[in-house]
Amino acid sequence: MLRITEIQPSIAINEIVQKIGYDNPQTLLVDWSLMLALAKITQYQAECEFFAHKYRMSYKEFADNLTKQRHYEDFEQEADSEDWEFALQALRWWQVKLESLQNAVQYA
Repeated sequence: MLRITEIQPSIAINEIVQKIGYDNPQTLLVDWSLMLALAKITQYQAECEFFAHKYRMSYKEFADNLTKQRHYEDFEQEADSEDWEFALQALRWWQVKLESLQNAVQYA
């Protein structure tokens, strides 16, 4: 973890932050966090949409169909299932974080 122990770097950081239009490093961090969360949500939504379009069904339908296959294994579908499930979980996680950030900004 980076620790700023001298006064000079802290002054430089504040000057840079103010130069780019922020009152303090905290407001920059909040904005950056919001942008990161929005970018991650967009990324994971696109991944989920890709799989939904590829298989023309929801993840639940896809996972149910995959579980019913008993006579053969489809490694591509199993890999897609794992990727799709991860994307859905990550999407939900980032959506919760975005909501938290937005609520924190409203009360700040």
